[in-house]
Amino acid sequence: MELALPKCHLNVKRESNGLYVLDGCRRKWVKLTPEEYVRQTMMEHVIMSTGINRALVANEQVVEINGMKKRCDSVVYNSHLQPIVIFEFKAPTVPLTQKVMDQIFAYNRELPVPILVASNGLQHICISRREDGISLFPFSELPERVKAEHEK
Repeated sequence: MELALPKCHLNVKRESNGLYVLDGCRRKWVKLTPEEYVRQTMMEHVIMSTGINRALVANEQVVEINGMKKRCDSVVYNSHLQPIVIFEFKAPTVPLTQKVMDQIFAYNRELPVPILVASNGLQHICISRREDGISLFPFSELPERVKAEHEK
């Protein structure tokens, strides 16, 4: 599957019930679904391009919204263990609709961060949140912005 992300090496193994990918952040093998492929490829890109320690990336981070437990796909923390980026991933066949953006903003209300990223591997929506409002920024700036927030 060709994504609009830099190529990276993923550890994949075949089991009797399908393919699995090694999630280096969770340190376990997970079922390789199209959405998981997007997550693993994106997070490998972010980790390799910023030098952030894998221990500062939480995949499937639990967030409570209106009394219900939900899971952010990925959250990156800085060295002070403050969240700095929320990622929401979809399979390449799933468009990034308003519903997807509503989902990531709901997570952001409970887990305030300066950077939000929604991606289906083909399209990426990168948002900067500041006190004076929100703005979009190009995907090419993501590593630089994540690194800057990480170093604060």
